Amino acid sequence: MNKVTTMFLPESDKKFVRSDTKALVGSVLLGLVFVLVQQIAHRIDAMINPASVIVGGVTWATFTGLVVLLFRQPAGLITAEVAAFAALATGLSPLAPFFILANGFGSLVFSLVAWKLSIKTWFHHLIAQILTNVGGNICVAFGLKGILHLPLPVIFVASSITTLAGIIGGTIFTKLIYDNVLKSGLLR
Repeated sequence: MNKVTTMFLPESDKKFVRSDTKALVGSVLLGLVFVLVQQIAHRIDAMINPASVIVGGVTWATFTGLVVLLFRQPAGLITAEVAAFAALATGLSPLAPFFILANGFGSLVFSLVAWKLSIKTWFHHLIAQILTNVGGNICVAFGLKGILHLPLPVIFVASSITTLAGIIGGTIFTKLIYDNVLKSGLLR
């Protein structure tokens, strides 16, 4: 076990809300990076299999977790909604209106888990990603039914693939990146 996973996080890292300038500005900057990454990820997904958002699901899960762990709320919501409204404005997906709810809900769910658990272990990251991805993809599933009028078995398969990819990729990338950011001392 490495030093980062065994160290105690400062008490400030257990807060649900953080409203300092670094957190708010950081959330907007990460929101812009998130927009760029999602634009590329969704185009890659469109080439691979438009029904299952694998690359976009992993990047969504990773950014949702990272911004919450690094900057808390309302930064998580700011980043999530900047990305959702940019997706809507750019026509990224016909499901973009549902990203507004999915991104906000996912950010709040991850925040609640991070607030209650230490987020020092792989298991804690996994729990956060399971709840975040299931909740967010349920929101998008309503769009698959309401906008695209897909049959329920297709929605279930597509949502399950996206959810599973987001859980696995989001857990791995969020844990590794977050641990390395803590180790670097970048946020002190």
